[in-house]
Amino acid sequence: MIQMHKITSQDLEYFKDSSEVTFPAQLKVAETELVCTDLLRLLAGKRMVCTGQYNDQRVLFKLFFGASYKRRWVRELDGVTLIKQADIKTPELIASHCDDDSGIGYIVFEFIDNAKTLDTCLNEAKTTDDRMLFFQQALTLIAQMHSADIYQKDVHLDNFLDNGNELYLIDGDQLALEKGSNGLSDKRVIENLAMFFTQLFQWEHEYIDGFVTSYVELRKKAFPTNFLLSITQQLADYKQWREKKYIEKKVFRSCSAFDVIKNWRVFSVFSRKLDRCFVEQLVNNPDDFVEQGEVLKSGRTAIVVRIQLGDKAYILKRYNKKSQLHQCVRSLMTSRAAISWKNGHLLVFNHIPTAEPLLMLENRRGIFRGRSYILTEYIEGCHAFEYFEKNESAIEFDAMAGKINKLVKHAHQSGFIHGDLKAHNIWIKGSEPLLIDLDGMKKNNGEKQLIEKDWSRLYRDLGKREFSQSLFRGVVLK
Repeated sequence: MIQMHKITSQDLEYFKDSSEVTFPAQLKVAETELVCTDLLRLLAGKRMVCTGQYNDQRVLFKLFFGASYKRRWVRELDGVTLIKQADIKTPELIASHCDDDSGIGYIVFEFIDNAKTLDTCLNEAKTTDDRMLFFQQALTLIAQMHSADIYQKDVHLDNFLDNGNELYLIDGDQLALEKGSNGLSDKRVIENLAMFFTQLFQWEHEYIDGFVTSYVELRKKAFPTNFLLSITQQLADYKQWREKKYIEKKVFRSCSAFDVIKNWRVFSVFSRKLDRCFVEQLVNNPDDFVEQGEVLKSGRTAIVVRIQLGDKAYILKRYNKKSQLHQCVRSLMTSRAAISWKNGHLLVFNHIPTAEPLLMLENRRGIFRGRSYILTEYIEGCHAFEYFEKNESAIEFDAMAGKINKLVKHAHQSGFIHGDLKAHNIWIKGSEPLLIDLDGMKKNNGEKQLIEKDWSRLYRDLGKREFSQSLFRGVVLK
């Protein structure tokens, strides 16, 4: 017999992440017993979404708790009403209740079998055409919302559910009504579509023109002549805002993805994927790990080692101080490990392949920084220089050169300059390239000379090879 764990409203408020919740679980709200079987999402201190059983039916529960729980519960119900009034498909609302004594509000929805969010569908898509098809599906529903004067305040593809036959709109608390309109105002449409298009990769922006044309046809109304231009300008602002928010609100703070150790002598931020015991050992004695690791690269500025923890390998890089003067100058500056950590997560955020950053550590004395370290996943493979020394066929070399060309162009299109784009800083994993050694990476505001400089550095290593035409296709070199 499966053991049922009982949870209370107090438990809900103290859960920080999914690892603290044991399922199946039973929660009593007033006189109703809610049986939760699997966790789908936990927003610490605010909301839990899970599958469960209600009146012998498989359902989806949304549980609201913590400060302002009633306001958020009401907002979800109001959003569901708006969706239904717009005649848009949404999971059926089965029951809802708000209990002041326990401080919990819950809503019960029908469970849609074999459904995936459009975000999941996008991640599983094999081709760009498949990805664009999912965007078009969402756009059709967005146009329908706008015609009914409603919009998602934070448009993202997790709010669309596809079961293979129909598309559902979910998450009513993200819905807002623009009163007094006959269809959403042009200003709101521009903002909302720009927010939606932030989910396109930068190199997919060429499809925006077609999407906007499709949207105008769906709405069957005239828009200003500068409609497309206004959307793309707003999109650039939103992209910059999203990146900044991601770095400032998440990457250097304790959140669902990362945890922090901070005191007078260390500052470390690390992925919650890592074992906490291992993290504490590494933070307390990083140089022990460096000394015991397999040295892959050693120089005045840094040492790179491969370390082993159980059956998992990692790459640990220590940034050295060249001299006392260098140490004094660097002690009040952002550490190179912190720069690499930020840049790695910016690439991940922009879907540009790199080794996943897992931990960043700074030795400190109060506000003064000492040595710094970064831990990334270990990826079996070799750098591009070594790859092209192998006895592979010309066809394989040509194909890899084309993939590297695309990788670097995607980074540049996303607004990044590597800063040291030599062949040793392009890692080949199987048949796919990725960027490594990111402490010199910078944002680029469209300066062509910086892009040319990146390519010129790579050309010095690989420009005279037989595959160089594929590697530097479409590249301007000076």
